Amino acid sequence: MYTEKELRPFLEGEVPPIVSQMAKASGTDVLGYVTEGPGLSSYARSDGTVYRTYVTTARGLEPAMAYYGLLDRTPRGRQEDGEQTFWLRRHDEYGKT
Repeated sequence: MYTEKELRPFLEGEVPPIVSQMAKASGTDVLGYVTEGPGLSSYARSDGTVYRTYVTTARGLEPAMAYYGLLDRTPRGRQEDGEQTFWLRRHDEYGKT
């Protein structure tokens, strides 16, 4: 994953609204959200030195997240138009029926 030092340019710039929204929905701040979120890294060792050769987070993880493909096939999709994402809720945030 990324260190706080590596993320500093991102955090000091204009953070996309969806990142702030997802952090709040997850019960954390932006730094916690981007440093503690899932990621995929690939490493290679050459002459005793280990190099991180690839890293991805967020949209780069979609192939490993089957539910995105399922949502994409529903009539309303992910409903990602605009600034809010309505399909992301924890089980105790659904209304009573």
